[in-house]
Amino acid sequence: MNRTIAVLPVVLTELLFASHAVASDPDFNMYRWKEDYAYLADKDARDWYDQFKYTPLGTESHVSFGGSVRQRLNMYENDRFGLQGVDDGHVLLNRIYLHSDWYIANQLRAFVELGAHQADGNELRPGPFDKSSGDITQAFVDLKFDAAQLRLGRQEMKLGSTRLVGVRNGPNVRRSFDGLRLDTNINDVDLRLFALNEVEVEEDGFDNDANDDEALWGAYTTWNFDVTQADIYYLGLYRGGAGYTQGTANETRHSVGTRVFGEKNAWDWNYEFIYQFGEFGAADISAWTAASITGYSFKNTAWKPRLALSANIASGDDDPNDDDLGTFNPLYPNLAYFEEASILAPQNFINVEPEVTLHPSDKLSISTDWNFFWRLNDNDAVYVRGLNALPGTAGVTGSFVAHVPSISVDYQLNRHITLDISYSHFFAQEVIHNAGGEDIDYIKTEVNWTF
Repeated sequence: MNRTIAVLPVVLTELLFASHAVASDPDFNMYRWKEDYAYLADKDARDWYDQFKYTPLGTESHVSFGGSVRQRLNMYENDRFGLQGVDDGHVLLNRIYLHSDWYIANQLRAFVELGAHQADGNELRPGPFDKSSGDITQAFVDLKFDAAQLRLGRQEMKLGSTRLVGVRNGPNVRRSFDGLRLDTNINDVDLRLFALNEVEVEEDGFDNDANDDEALWGAYTTWNFDVTQADIYYLGLYRGGAGYTQGTANETRHSVGTRVFGEKNAWDWNYEFIYQFGEFGAADISAWTAASITGYSFKNTAWKPRLALSANIASGDDDPNDDDLGTFNPLYPNLAYFEEASILAPQNFINVEPEVTLHPSDKLSISTDWNFFWRLNDNDAVYVRGLNALPGTAGVTGSFVAHVPSISVDYQLNRHITLDISYSHFFAQEVIHNAGGEDIDYIKTEVNWTF
């Protein structure tokens, strides 16, 4: 049955879309609400698929339909270094999204998306964001004014390079928020204001609601210069019952940060610096992080190789027994922060990662990297996915956590279908060994069908 599910998108695509000319069509966006098919209004002869993507509703209105099907298999040997219960096995994830996008008279837009998520495992249990039999994943309205847009409702949101706010695409259920955001531009500076609550994931149908024990608010600006761009932002977070090595308490945390990014000639760069302050129960928060990636692309060379080096660091807590908390909080990051296995979280760590990406053809890319992880503060724990402290690691001797070679192969079969496979091996080092953990093996296979 699983094999049938995996090949079904390929068969359907060949049957349904073989006659559709796609050479001039834009690529699908990971964030489907960013797509705009208004360009089809000027196409003289629209076939049935174009009409599916663009159906006029009068002279100034139209509706578009779309969706995606994904099947992903995660296979672990010794998940989370064997320090958190059952650690060997696989989890099969199946996800279906369907959406409609309504544009009314250039002033009003409504986007509605439904999702169904199934997950099955053998010894390993699906994660907390893998099962939701059916729910409204997005449902928002955009109100457009002269120089601003107000978005109200359930929505996905990414900020910058998603180090602090991303959609959590690896697990079955992507992250969404309930609330509002305002986008505008003032003197060529992009400004986004927002107040949101993350949507909790429940297994039964149509029961996912906003989490009243958490809140996210802030202001995010992007400044455009000749060669580079810069983000300057403030993010506020309230999280009830947050957990660190120091304990569990209500947390109010403020993050101020800046990101400088851009590309010129063959170079690209992305540097980000964040400071955090606030209260964790009766403790004061003082935490920080610095992240960087610098790349160089050989655009006129066979296979167009790109070489990159990433270097990152985030604070930990030097004394879990005092009245201060120094552990950095990455808020709502993509769980695959370092690699697809989603083992380690970006807290209390030092990380260096050289990477090489090759493009043997326009449809095929091959990436390989080698991640090196150290713990910054020995008194704090190693943190893993879910932003949880890894049992047994707080206070053990040593700094070197692991080094992880990975390889990923991505193949674009056609406009609608992508095939991905990746492998990682975690070589456990002194911190993990001293806590009683061992090496990890991880394999991911994934098929995506987008329409």
